[in-house]
Amino acid sequence: MSSTCLTGIRTALPVLLVIATTLAGCARPEPEAAPDPVAMRFADREAIEDLLARVNQGFEFSDANLFAEGFAEDGVFELVGMGEGPVFGYRRMRYDGRDQIREIITDRVEQARAADPKTLSYDPATLRRYNRNSDSRIQIVDATHARHWSTWMVVMKTNVDIHTSAIGRYEDQLEKLDGKWLITSRKRIE
Repeated sequence: MSSTCLTGIRTALPVLLVIATTLAGCARPEPEAAPDPVAMRFADREAIEDLLARVNQGFEFSDANLFAEGFAEDGVFELVGMGEGPVFGYRRMRYDGRDQIREIITDRVEQARAADPKTLSYDPATLRRYNRNSDSRIQIVDATHARHWSTWMVVMKTNVDIHTSAIGRYEDQLEKLDGKWLITSRKRIE
């Protein structure tokens, strides 16, 4: 290449770089793709199923925090269709707020500790409780609200026998608060 040609390239190169840089700065970024509604719905359903499983495990394992953390801070747990007064295992018919909902488990644990083993027909060390849910149905109402229904059954196993302790239905209202699904209202129907 001739020296004149090289000089022309050397002169043109900075100009071309300025043009290319300017054009790159003017380029419009690709718009973000809208979230896939099917994927979001699937993720919400999976998060709700996980929430319900954790709440159930908290009840089954007598883990008051695991149980209560599945409810909104101002959530409600209500026993309906069982008469006017508290029923076996519950001090009240309605629990308002996470702290009271936690008492559902802490009261049960405290009652078990206070029971005189001589008055029981079984060895308390052998007691196992299983909280089974079936025919669970989740209805996602919108991006932040859902409903859930299921049949529940508590099975007690001791050294003496295995028996169904109680059976009924749950009717739940759920809300996505700060990106996390929580139960805002649970009706326990026996």
